[in-house]
Amino acid sequence: MAAVLLGGTAPAEAASSRQKPSFIEKLFSKSGNHAAGKKRRSVFGSFKDDPVYIEDPTPNYAPKRKKVTIVDADPGGDQGYGMGNLTYVPPKLVPLSGVSLATAAPADAAAAAIYSQLAADGPSLRVLPAAREALLAEYAARSYRPIWLADGKLSARGKDVLALLASAGEEGLQPQAYLPTGLTAFDAPLPEYDAAAMARLDIDLSAAALRYARDASGGQFSPALLSRYHDVSPPWVAPDRALRVLANSPFAADYLKGLNPTHPAYAAMKKALAELRAAEAEPKDDKIADGEIVKKGGSDPRIPAVRSRLAELGFTAEPLDGMDPDLLDAELSVQLRLFQKQAGVKVTGALGPQTVAALNNAGTSGSVDKLLDNMERLRWLPRDLGNRYIFVNQAAFEARVMKDGKPEWITRVIVGKPNTQTSVFSDEMEMVVFNPSWGVPQSIIVNEYLPKLRNDPGYLDKMGFKVVTQQGKVISSRAVSWDSYGAKVPFGVQQPPGADNALGELKFLFPNAHDIYMHDTPSRNLFEQQVRAFSHGCVRVQDPRHFASVVLGWTPEEVAAKIESKSSETVRLKQKIPVHITYFTAWPDDQGNMVYYNDIYGRDRTLENARSATLVAQR
Repeated sequence: MAAVLLGGTAPAEAASSRQKPSFIEKLFSKSGNHAAGKKRRSVFGSFKDDPVYIEDPTPNYAPKRKKVTIVDADPGGDQGYGMGNLTYVPPKLVPLSGVSLATAAPADAAAAAIYSQLAADGPSLRVLPAAREALLAEYAARSYRPIWLADGKLSARGKDVLALLASAGEEGLQPQAYLPTGLTAFDAPLPEYDAAAMARLDIDLSAAALRYARDASGGQFSPALLSRYHDVSPPWVAPDRALRVLANSPFAADYLKGLNPTHPAYAAMKKALAELRAAEAEPKDDKIADGEIVKKGGSDPRIPAVRSRLAELGFTAEPLDGMDPDLLDAELSVQLRLFQKQAGVKVTGALGPQTVAALNNAGTSGSVDKLLDNMERLRWLPRDLGNRYIFVNQAAFEARVMKDGKPEWITRVIVGKPNTQTSVFSDEMEMVVFNPSWGVPQSIIVNEYLPKLRNDPGYLDKMGFKVVTQQGKVISSRAVSWDSYGAKVPFGVQQPPGADNALGELKFLFPNAHDIYMHDTPSRNLFEQQVRAFSHGCVRVQDPRHFASVVLGWTPEEVAAKIESKSSETVRLKQKIPVHITYFTAWPDDQGNMVYYNDIYGRDRTLENARSATLVAQR
């Protein structure tokens, strides 16, 4: 259901201030749940400087970056990073104990036990360096008094946090990653008559809670260690601030829970995850058998089972009265098409092997893994996407302009090929270029044009391209001895504006280190393809004139007049617009139902491998 992935609300409905916001308005709303936010701030008033609760009136979506030169070099030619997926290597951990403490051992017995555990040599809990620094500083600041113990036993606060960690699976996290090392299970008996063991439990629970805080707020993995195409800075909570809240708040478990994403998309994924796991627990012996392809109008004894399975998944599939129960009628074909869109298989309306497999696997571990992957990706997003922003989901081949939680405009897009993928990052759109020229990348000059120029030095002249020297002088391609050059050509090649220009009529710039932008294309037929991964990394837009009208606030006539002038001109936006280039293989539609997309870049498998590797490394 990619076409209604994030469907909007009718203007008449939106005008009513008394009407409840639609799911999609909540999905992309900047405001979120203000009432809940105010309550949290009142509860955690003394910790309002924690970054999770800061309301920054002027968020900066453009990352810190080296000076970026605006180039005309797409479509592509950049060789990319190939598939770019990396074998995840968990970050290096350091021992928490075995340190030289600056103060003498405290007199209090419970504090002395914690002091001894931190100072002792031998096997030790291993944590991230920043967590180690925060834990040692917090315990020193409180003279090594326990954080989670009261009268030698686990306090109510501690029990609440332990219970929250045990339920981490509901949030798409791995509960075993947060099990204190002194316990064999979350419900194991506590060593309440062993002072040393309870001291270890206090330290271990602090470390586990701090790890949960990091994972919940910004994800379990550094995106840059998963793919060369990830340029994302997750909003991880600062460990020292998080631990200060945990150590002093009476509502530590609530604080931890509140660090999870607040995007309504996350709530939809969490709900879907619970439903899938419940369905997984039920035995299934009603799989649809393999067989020949059945097209609309055909009959097959498997059709009743197909109808039954579709009904379980929420699709209307009842046959008409008196109809042959084995007939794949027109309405069933429509429902199959809807299911195929949702499942990410080729949309045909027929029953084929891919559709049979998807029907049998819907609600099984494959979908669970997809949800876990995309709940992780949601944690990487800025907590505030902006009042008005552009949201590109590469896996859906779709872009949206969002304003106040509602889509202003939706379009199909073309993204990078698997070997020259579109990067994942956030930045700000600054300008629109009318009638752009195209600076041909060196790789295309060398690999595509140079062999032709050796045979015909006038080739570029015939094509209407300009050859530019390093001094900026335009010369004829016939004036160059192309046989003298190999892997490096000391000339620029530029395609002037025009109907055949590779960038089309318009390009939309958000200057970034990847030289990625959005633009028109003369290859308009490619937008009719279901899988639209054809570019060298930039994002091609199906209706660039409308896009320009939306982002500039111009009428269609004003945009058309500027294009028809034939002159190349750059227009700066009055206000920069945040741009979020994302990759979600599962995302809710406007009713909150999950839509699954094909993993065209193979990034889901990388995440799944990382989950396994991290759990092994940190236990």
